[in-house]
Amino acid sequence: MAETIGLSILKGIVSFLINPLTYISLVAAFMIGLSRVKRDRRDFHTRVHDVLDDVKFAIVPGIIAGISILILNLLLGLVVPMGIVLAISISAILILVTGQMRFLSPAFVFILPVLAALYYEPIDLGSEWLNSWQTGFDSVSLIALALIAGLLLIVEGVLIHQNARKQTSPRLVRSKRGKLVGAHEVQRLWLLPLFLFLPSGAIEASSWWPLLEFGDQTYSFLILPLPIGFRKLIHHTLPAPEIKRNGIHVVTVGVFATLLATVSYFVNAEWLALSVFPLIVILRAAILLLHRGMNKPAYFNERNEGLVILGILPESPADQMNLQVGEVISKVNGLSLGNGTDFYTALQQNAAFCKLQVLDFNGEIRFEQRALYNDQHHELGLLFVKEQRLDDSIDYAKES
Repeated sequence: MAETIGLSILKGIVSFLINPLTYISLVAAFMIGLSRVKRDRRDFHTRVHDVLDDVKFAIVPGIIAGISILILNLLLGLVVPMGIVLAISISAILILVTGQMRFLSPAFVFILPVLAALYYEPIDLGSEWLNSWQTGFDSVSLIALALIAGLLLIVEGVLIHQNARKQTSPRLVRSKRGKLVGAHEVQRLWLLPLFLFLPSGAIEASSWWPLLEFGDQTYSFLILPLPIGFRKLIHHTLPAPEIKRNGIHVVTVGVFATLLATVSYFVNAEWLALSVFPLIVILRAAILLLHRGMNKPAYFNERNEGLVILGILPESPADQMNLQVGEVISKVNGLSLGNGTDFYTALQQNAAFCKLQVLDFNGEIRFEQRALYNDQHHELGLLFVKEQRLDDSIDYAKES
């Protein structure tokens, strides 16, 4: 049995590598990075993070999440027919091509597969191979789909909580009143290897497995490349705590959906499993609205006294100091900032050394200092909100 499962897993890995959705997702992640770097150069005349960082974020966390699904499904044996696999792939591709990463959530991706399971009638495509991709719509277990959707929402929430808050991208936007303010954007795409069982194959059923018997006595293994996306523009607060709260809310919805699907399994009620899908769509959409932050004042803005740190360039002098995004630099080399005093001008008071007076998140003052060298960034690698011409700046109320 173990050898058969191992061989099936190997075939599943091959199916993942030859699936076009794998490469469409990686290209999309690369384009996200390319767009981010272009925007960085427009706003700050420098690149903040490397263009390939988004591709690395897509692969590594997704594989780790996929392994957790693999272990769980090896025990449960949730079976999905080929027609539903195709519907999930089509749904993900349709959302990907729109570029709306905020809707690339399992809650929205599963709308098309569920509708197909309820209403789609297979048609003759003139090819036995093509017709085989339409099988199973009438026999799919809605309980299995609900369990998968709930578990994937938990995974999505964990990815948002643990990964989306890393390397958020600073940017400059226009407020409703036309004032230049700062914001942090995170646009992330994770490529999750979703381990599923298909009806028919070399893996034999046992007395306790699979959890939901599909009607066949043998099963095969498939790894479906499932992209999960997240996008958020944060202007009203610090990015990390806001993103963590967002992740917790998504996990909560996933746990609720999984519990409801579990109850439907024990009472054998597919109608209860079916109710999971409109609920998670409504709740996931509510989370999008809840975290928009509309009509809230901008956190990163120009102030009369001090400069708010909008961003810190990696491996810059500021990155090596104990400075955090969102803190306020009130003095440089004894000169108060604000009222027209430029940060660079204050630094030039001592070309070999700088001493910063910093106001932390608790309103307490501390001092940071270090030596300066000719080959280092002229502003220590700190990014601030500075009034300048932005031809394609956006209204943050529409993007948040």
